Amino acid sequence: MENDFPISQIVQRYDLAADKDLLYSYEELRRLNLDQRFIYTLLQTFEDEKTFSEKEYEIFSLETIIDYLRRTHSYYLSKKLLEIEQSIDILLKDYSGNHPLLHILNTFFNEYTSHLSSHIREEEKHLLPYIKNLLALEKENADTETYFAITNNYSLQTFIDSHHDTEKDLSIIRNTILEYQPPVSNQTPYRILVSQLQAFERDLFVHALIEDRILIPRALELEKRLRALYNQAP
Repeated sequence: MENDFPISQIVQRYDLAADKDLLYSYEELRRLNLDQRFIYTLLQTFEDEKTFSEKEYEIFSLETIIDYLRRTHSYYLSKKLLEIEQSIDILLKDYSGNHPLLHILNTFFNEYTSHLSSHIREEEKHLLPYIKNLLALEKENADTETYFAITNNYSLQTFIDSHHDTEKDLSIIRNTILEYQPPVSNQTPYRILVSQLQAFERDLFVHALIEDRILIPRALELEKRLRALYNQAP
C-alpha cells in the first residue's frame, strides 16, 4: 500500500493541494472552511483503522460527518469506480487469450458498481436529507405538523433494515482477481488493479466505520429525542 494513502484520500475528497505541507496548513484548511481537527482525525483513522474510536468523533457535528460522507460518495462515483473499471478493461484488452476469470470479474464488478451506486443514491436521496431535516427540527423547534410530515414515511430503521456491507462484496472481487495468473505482459496492469482494489476496500472500511458507528448511532439518538418531544406535544 502506498505510504501516502491516508493523505491521498483526504486530498481527493476535499480538493486540497497535493503538497503535504499545504495539507497540514491551518490557513489552507480555514480558507476552505474545513475543521482542522476533523481532517487530522480522519488522517489518523486512514493511517490505522485499529485506532478508530467513536469518542474521538464525538466533538464533530453531524453536519461535518454528513459533509464527509457526501464528499466520499462523490469521490467514489466520479473517480474510484471509474479507475477500477478502466483497469479491468485494460486487462481484458491486453490479455491475448479468452481467460474466463477475467470476464467473470468484469461482470461481477459491473454488478457491484450498480449495487454500490444504488446504495449511494439511496443515502443521498433519503437518509442524509432525513437526518439534516431532523437537525433542522431540533434547531428551529418546528411545529408538530412539520415533524410528522418529515417522519411519517421514513425512519432510520428503514435504512438499517436495507443496509448491506459493500466492502465485503469488494473483498470477494479482490480474492477473485488473485486467482488469476497474468502473463508477463500483464504483470503491471494486474498489480495496479490489485492495488486499487485493496485501497478501495480499505477506504470503504473507513467509510463504514464513520457511517455505522458515528452517523447512525448519533442520528438514532436525535430521532429518539425528537420522537419523545413531539409525541408529548399537545
